[in-house]
Amino acid sequence: MKHIDQYMDIVASTIRHSPVMKDEVAYKIRDSASGAIEGILYFVDGSRLEFSEDVYLHQGRPVKPRYRYQYIKNKQSVFRYDNAPHHPKIPTFPHHKHVGKEIVAASEPTLGQLLDEIADLMAQ
Repeated sequence: MKHIDQYMDIVASTIRHSPVMKDEVAYKIRDSASGAIEGILYFVDGSRLEFSEDVYLHQGRPVKPRYRYQYIKNKQSVFRYDNAPHHPKIPTFPHHKHVGKEIVAASEPTLGQLLDEIADLMAQ
C-alpha cells in the first residue's frame, strides 16, 4: 500500500461485502500514511459491532497501534478485542480478547475475521 486511503477502501469494501445491515463509519485521513476509523456496524438480529482503529502504514503494511472491536447483542458485550496494554501476563500482550469476565490470548484480528466470527455466532 502506498497511501492510507487504500486501507480505508479495503475496510469499506469488507463492510459492503458482509452481513452488515447498516453502518455508521467515519474515516479520517491524517496524512498519506496515517488515519483513523471509527464506527458501528448493525446486523439483522439487532446486534452491533462498535469499533475504532488508529492506523498507519509501515513499509506498505497497515499497523494499528490502537484498536478496539466490541460485539454487543441484547445490550450485553459478547466479546471485545483490543490492544490496551493492561494485561501484561497474556502471552499475546498487548493483544487480547474479553469474553464475558474472562481475558484470553488473541492475535490482532482483521475486520474480515471479526465479521466471520460474528456470522458464525449468528448462525448458531
